Amino acid sequence: MIRAGNKLMKQVREILGLSQEQMAEHLHVTQRTVSRVELGERDLGVWEYFALMDMAGKPTEDSLPLLLDSSELKDYNTYKDLKRLLRDRQYAEIREILPKFEKGKISKQPHIIQFVEFVKIVIDEELSSKEALAKLYEVLGMSIKNFDEERVSECRFTHSEIYILTSIAMKLEEMGKFSCAIGLYKDLIESRGNALATDEDKSAMFPALMYNLSRLLGKSERYVEALKYCNDAHGIIMKYKNYRMLPNILYHMAYYSLAVGEEEEIYQTHFIRAYHVAHAMDNKEIMRLTKKVAEKFGYTDL
Repeated sequence: MIRAGNKLMKQVREILGLSQEQMAEHLHVTQRTVSRVELGERDLGVWEYFALMDMAGKPTEDSLPLLLDSSELKDYNTYKDLKRLLRDRQYAEIREILPKFEKGKISKQPHIIQFVEFVKIVIDEELSSKEALAKLYEVLGMSIKNFDEERVSECRFTHSEIYILTSIAMKLEEMGKFSCAIGLYKDLIESRGNALATDEDKSAMFPALMYNLSRLLGKSERYVEALKYCNDAHGIIMKYKNYRMLPNILYHMAYYSLAVGEEEEIYQTHFIRAYHVAHAMDNKEIMRLTKKVAEKFGYTDL
């Protein structure tokens, strides 16, 4: 238990501008629990503390050895690995790790349960897009009881909720509901400043979101908009130095710059950067695409 958690809970809640009921939903507890913690009638649990710090965007790595026993610390590191593997779409590795992780202590924590249930949907290859979409809404309902699609841009979402909503947008795209998917991507991106997540999580999630949106806009030949979101993603990548999506973003910047009629030196520079960054990061797919498109338009000096 975390002593003096009442002051911390109230301080974080007021900084984030959340009601007790909203805080309770994101923490997967009751409004009465939040009230009792703030009144000093109940200590803040260790895992409630971690969830609270995630919402406040504060890393907790330095305090982990002080608050967790060795098995819990190992499980927490596995949880971090699962988040990384999910971002990188390493589903085979997730399938190997997940069953053992579910037997550990921290998998029983409510916000971790939501994450695990979400991951199971993502890695289930037998689910149709329609079935997966229904299950994703169910999992989202574990923390957001009355989800309002019309107010997404105004909401404050945790990293797990953003992952879930991103997957909902992807399923809508798979089902051919492009305008719905584009609208959801845009609203999520607009809510970025309100996200209840650490900078590490934001730097991984939002460039990927912007990439997905730009790709879908590109399919719709809305190249000017697509290029704008690529530029925004590039800015986030360079600010936080999380380069995972950089080859993909540079390739699309090159392609869309060409499509909107930018000067030759601009799109050629993007093609060169895309190719060489992809080479450095061993992203063979982007190397292949970059070379193919560049050669198609007469540029062969990669």
